Amino acid sequence: MDYEAQRQASLESPVFTQLDQWLTRRIRELSVDALAAKTFTCTACGEVEGEYLVDYEGKTYRFDTATTYSFLEFILAKQPTVVN
Repeated sequence: MDYEAQRQASLESPVFTQLDQWLTRRIRELSVDALAAKTFTCTACGEVEGEYLVDYEGKTYRFDTATTYSFLEFILAKQPTVVN
């Protein structure tokens, strides 16, 4: 199977659909957590347009789903841990 055929088969796989649903859910969850870091994410943009808008440190970024997930994880990893 050539590269393009393999890539298309991967995208059509039920596992990819499950991954996409999981990423969407995690982005929603991380977006709430990221508010503490003054990071605002337009989750509706990602779910409707396929790209998320993320406002961070006065700049607006436009990311695909995987990059949005990674960026939010990165922002949250930079935050100090609060122990109650």
